[in-house]
Amino acid sequence: MTIKRLFQEAERLLSEAGLVGVKVSPPKSPEFGEAFTPYPFEEARRSGGNPLSLAESIVSRLGRGEFIGHVEAAPPGFINFHADWARFSAYTVREVLRLGPREYGGSREGEGRVVLVEHTSVNPNKALHIGHARNVYLGDTIARTLAKTGYQVYVLNYIDDSGAQMASVLLGFLELGMPAEPPLGVRFDEYCGDQVYVEVSRRVEADRRLEERLRALAKKIEERESSEFKYARLVSDKVLSNQLLTCWRLGARYDLLFRESDVVVSGLWSKTFNILQGRGIVYLAAEGPNRGCWCVDLSSHPVLSKEGDEILVKSDGSTTYVARDIAFALWKLRDSDVEIRGREWGVNPDGTPIIITETETGAPIVFPRPEKVITVVGSEQRRPQEVIRYVLTKLGVNGGRYLHYSYERVSLSPDSARRLGVESAEARAVQMSGRRGIYIKADEVLDELKRLAAEEVRRRHSDWPAGKVDETSEAIARGALRYSILRSEADKAVVFDLREATRLEGDTGPYIQYSVARSYRILEKAADAGLKAKPTPHGPLTSEEKMLVRSISFLPLTIEMAAKSLRLRQLVTHSRELAVNFNEFYEKCPVIDGGEHAQFRLALVEAYIVAQTSLMELIGIPVLREM
Repeated sequence: MTIKRLFQEAERLLSEAGLVGVKVSPPKSPEFGEAFTPYPFEEARRSGGNPLSLAESIVSRLGRGEFIGHVEAAPPGFINFHADWARFSAYTVREVLRLGPREYGGSREGEGRVVLVEHTSVNPNKALHIGHARNVYLGDTIARTLAKTGYQVYVLNYIDDSGAQMASVLLGFLELGMPAEPPLGVRFDEYCGDQVYVEVSRRVEADRRLEERLRALAKKIEERESSEFKYARLVSDKVLSNQLLTCWRLGARYDLLFRESDVVVSGLWSKTFNILQGRGIVYLAAEGPNRGCWCVDLSSHPVLSKEGDEILVKSDGSTTYVARDIAFALWKLRDSDVEIRGREWGVNPDGTPIIITETETGAPIVFPRPEKVITVVGSEQRRPQEVIRYVLTKLGVNGGRYLHYSYERVSLSPDSARRLGVESAEARAVQMSGRRGIYIKADEVLDELKRLAAEEVRRRHSDWPAGKVDETSEAIARGALRYSILRSEADKAVVFDLREATRLEGDTGPYIQYSVARSYRILEKAADAGLKAKPTPHGPLTSEEKMLVRSISFLPLTIEMAAKSLRLRQLVTHSRELAVNFNEFYEKCPVIDGGEHAQFRLALVEAYIVAQTSLMELIGIPVLREM
């Protein structure tokens, strides 16, 4: 509870003074206390009275609380509640240590409710690049945050093994004579993306007759009995196995791998299409550029109508990805009765099983009906995602249950691009293009971050064995990349810089990790000195102690707000605030040599470790005891 307990106390005092239902909120700055309400200002604006006088009148009627030290009326008409630091700090530290990192910061807000989170969803014809890493990080952090607040979360990865990109790889292997096995030392996903797909794209651009072969292949891999369908399964499964190694390195886990091809071969699409036809949501275009295609009538949509109708089935009978996504959305929402079957594919690093769709064999896949389905996909898919929501609404499904979590692109700073072998003709960020082969793989970035981290680790710890250097450097690399991507709001573009991400000072993941390693060092010294922690402070707290207690206490509220808004940056911001406040406490407040304050300060260090560890596990930054 921590800060929420103080909020409840403030609301109780207001209620006892006759102001029932008045809510309090966190103030923008600690100088305004730990909670405030603008009620007097808002009420005076309605009634025409003096807001400050009303605030003073209310304050004069308030009783005393356990954790609230004093209450003040502040211009232009606010009421600020300040903590009784002796009691509040003892309560906060004791509560944090009682709960531990697994439970502290969590809640039961989502208890009894189910959410499906779909993320990653990379075409199985390439290795993951740095832009895909943003998708993984966002989706995984959403899943972790919702689970922390009590939701039952299922994580899906939609394997796009249909369509033109998959057909391009098959064209290279089956008709253009490209070797089916990669060169020695090259991963299969890298080979397909870096060499096969790029070369096929080059040849198609040079010989437009190959476009017809691509379309034919795209149609054949939707036919369950065709040899092309079976071959596409083999290729996509090999790529997927490699891709998941990267996803696990990025910290993700999955419950279900849903093959896009199973939308068609399972009958899910055909039944959805029949419903769309029966309700007049789609029509067969008789003329114009869409002649012979089945399209969604978007004429009644206020925005989409301006861009024309959406094709679902092409004139050759092949489906578009929007068509398949509509059927998949119905299944995710549990508004389709089509049975999808699956089998166990393997296990996540945490030991939990992963199911993959398998129409030929396997058992029925059953999930509880979700309150919400969150699909993490880039902003360039805004129109297709809105088409899906529109069609769902036309089908009588609550479109509000289907959420497109949009994000902007990731590009590399010119310096980082050069380090990874991509020369930028202009002194600006470099964006990626799989077709052109400008393709910065996530593993390459992590490897370079790890190399930079290892240089610093060896400089600081020349006596460490190679294995420990490797393990620590990998953890630093993972924390650096994840933090640098998540510290920007999803709707902001990210320009990633390798050197910036690995700095131990400033707004970086390693700065957070270093603060925790520093706190563990204090615990070691305290153990050597025989010092025992005690959560009750001895005398008044310093400003540094107050700020650290304050940021620790606000953690549950921050997590709850992030779960409701899905604005994940506030988690990263709070983690950095915790680290900054701890480091200022570390510099100004001796622990081992703290005299009569030593026991409380040691307990505060322990509470910091619990709070920061809880938050780092949520964000996905590895915790290090030494750096």
